[in-house]
Amino acid sequence: MWQNRLLKRIEILVNVKNAAVNHLDIVEASGSAREKFPIVLPWVPGHEFSGVIEEVGKDVTLLKQVTLFSETANLVLCSGHAVKPGTVVKKPANLSFAEAASVPVAAQTAWQGIFTHGQLAKGQTILIHGGAGGVGAGSGFICEPVKRAA
Repeated sequence: MWQNRLLKRIEILVNVKNAAVNHLDIVEASGSAREKFPIVLPWVPGHEFSGVIEEVGKDVTLLKQVTLFSETANLVLCSGHAVKPGTVVKKPANLSFAEAASVPVAAQTAWQGIFTHGQLAKGQTILIHGGAGGVGAGSGFICEPVKRAA
């Protein structure tokens, strides 16, 4: 299940339940963007997964009670993975592990587009064109609480 190395003090070990394949995995595997996304062997694909926390490092305190989560990382198409605590979120109870594994990259892309690059602020209006895909659907969910707070 796990790479043979000691868990660092600020890492959590996850038993991966589901992983998703997205556009970045395909670009990396095809080699079409090696200048921007170089592959160093041995290479394990994958950027999104959900799983159960198996073990926490000595300095990890907040996640000891959290058992399910979804995360964006690298090299996740494996059965066990070590990640930093700040990169994980609790998996919503209404999502299966498979559904949760498909959320992180689309949600992160939506957030960056709306708030980091688009700089959406209180009182502004946003048009989400093409809301049927992962990023568009995620944008709607992300903007709804902002609308209520405005």
